[in-house]
Amino acid sequence: MLFGVAIIGIALGCKVEQFPPELWSVSPNRFDIGRQVELKGAQFGDNPIVTFGQAETAVQATVKSNSYGVLVVEVPRVATGPTQVQVANSQGMTPPLGFTVIQPEPLLNVDNAVLPTNAAPGSTIRISGNNLDRLQSIRFDTTRVTSFTVVSPSEVLAIISPLQPRGFAKLTIVTEGGTTKPFTYLVAGTPEITGFSPKRVRAGQEIIVQGRYFLDGNLLINRATPDPATTRVTDTEIRAIVPADASSGRLSVTVFDRLTGLSADSIYIAGTPAITGNPSPTEGITGDKVLLTGLNLKDITSVSFGPTAAQFRILSDTQIEAIVPARSQAGDVTISITGLGGSASATQPFLFILPPSNLVFTPLRRGVNKLVVVTGQNLLRIQQVTLNGKPMTINARTEGSEVQFFVPADATTGPIAATNRAGTATSVRSLTVVQTPVVTDYPRRWPAGSRMVIKGNWLRDAVVQFTGSVNPATNDGRNDDTELWIRVPDDAQPGQFRLTTDSPTAFTSDLFTPIRPVSGVVFTPAKGRVGDEITVTGNFLEDVTDVRFGGGASLPASFQRLGNGQMKVIIPANAVDGTLCFTNPAGFACTTALFDVQRVVAGVAFTPKTGKVGTDVTFTGQNLADVVEVRFGGGLSTAARFRIVGNTLIATVPDNATSGTVCLTTDSGTVCTADSFMVIK
Repeated sequence: MLFGVAIIGIALGCKVEQFPPELWSVSPNRFDIGRQVELKGAQFGDNPIVTFGQAETAVQATVKSNSYGVLVVEVPRVATGPTQVQVANSQGMTPPLGFTVIQPEPLLNVDNAVLPTNAAPGSTIRISGNNLDRLQSIRFDTTRVTSFTVVSPSEVLAIISPLQPRGFAKLTIVTEGGTTKPFTYLVAGTPEITGFSPKRVRAGQEIIVQGRYFLDGNLLINRATPDPATTRVTDTEIRAIVPADASSGRLSVTVFDRLTGLSADSIYIAGTPAITGNPSPTEGITGDKVLLTGLNLKDITSVSFGPTAAQFRILSDTQIEAIVPARSQAGDVTISITGLGGSASATQPFLFILPPSNLVFTPLRRGVNKLVVVTGQNLLRIQQVTLNGKPMTINARTEGSEVQFFVPADATTGPIAATNRAGTATSVRSLTVVQTPVVTDYPRRWPAGSRMVIKGNWLRDAVVQFTGSVNPATNDGRNDDTELWIRVPDDAQPGQFRLTTDSPTAFTSDLFTPIRPVSGVVFTPAKGRVGDEITVTGNFLEDVTDVRFGGGASLPASFQRLGNGQMKVIIPANAVDGTLCFTNPAGFACTTALFDVQRVVAGVAFTPKTGKVGTDVTFTGQNLADVVEVRFGGGLSTAARFRIVGNTLIATVPDNATSGTVCLTTDSGTVCTADSFMVIK
């Protein structure tokens, strides 16, 4: 414009030459900015100046060629619509000719038409091309941009609408000159990772990634893809589970398969730990060092023996040295390790050894060369067992709970101790080493089935076996080293008994006779009077202490042992008919046969005192049941008829009876009444 004013000033202020320029035509007389038109005229000179526009707003055009009155010029960028064209040189200026300026079709640059190459809704973009002035609208698909600014015909700034859907969209620009061809543009922000946590993880653990432009994004953990089913994505956060094939490296988030954001830091993914070898050693006590061999051990944070945590140090990614911790329970435990990458356990159990404790043994008494069983807690890897301080040879063991040994010939009574690497335990009680039994006193005859006392030394827990007995005698209340009470078996037979203890040497008795109740008794005569002597033969009469008649109801009878199963017995004063009964230490027994005691009547009274022949006279007194004959008249009458009724005897006065005493006869004799019976004629 300033140039146009200067030309006019020259033309008015200078002297007009003889041959000013002439402009005859413009062809075409309407054309696009930037296109070439042909000006025909005369006297243009060598350096003509061509302007488009009114005087003060005129814009100089570029002359492309000048020959023989024809100028080819490029329509400059001026306001579109009707305007004028003039040519000026040093000789003057032509009158204006009319021309219509047309806005050309907008064009986008082939390269870098839109920068940045992608942008999120609400972002500002720079559009580069040609003929971008006279701008009317900018759209992504059907959505207009929020606003735009024409920086120049070749540059426009636009703000993408916040409502613009994310994704690929067709960008079109409409100007006065037309519409650009659709330009494919990705409306999406490039993902930006601002941080993530945790920085150190293991497979299967959740990580949280922070940033923006994540929506619809695909997270990669050093090229490993988390399971979409467990991945949650928002525009500013991604939560995902680290996949098993992930390795340490940077994180990336990709949207629309082309926009990728990388993390500034790398994530560390710990490998899953494993114990591949057996613990070395496989057993130990508190404080021992144990070497663990495996894989991915550098991230281990804890080592435990069973539930008990242990101190440890990491030697390398494949080795850990652990210190056996103090535990309250011995036995096999599993060694486990835990770290960032997870947990693992050794397949070989570790045997934890504690000092032995709570020692008990059985039996409490033992003879030489006999087995002793020791039990208790923590009887693991027992190295030595002692009896009263003397080492024993371990015969057998049940690891952890039991050891066995035989009592040697030189053993003495005392406590038992067991020792392993962890310590020593001593029994509370002492083992009694049983010596050879000594018997100082015992009966040579004793009732079978009753208690027998044996005295001596080292008798406790002795087993007594009698001749003929199927089973040993049972204890009957006392079991001491100096005195033993036993019950003689019922089936014991005469012979020796054998007393055995844990001692290798047993005691054998002299002849012993078990006493049983009297049996097989016969006697002669089978009847007799008080004071008579009878002979009795039978079994076990030697030990009889008491003999009674009348089924045992009489007073004790006097007797004399004759030996060889015989004895003499005197019939006692109150003897009555019945069995003979004998008492010996084995018990009380009576004969099966009855003994008839011959007795006379006594204390006889009768009623009535008088009567005729045929009168019944009732008698009372002692031994009336033994009466065999009754006679009246002082015993001179014929035998009277009589009968026993209860404790009475009833006799009938016979025909030849006379007054006088009444005489009653038993097998032991005849006794007459003190009173007389008067026979009435």
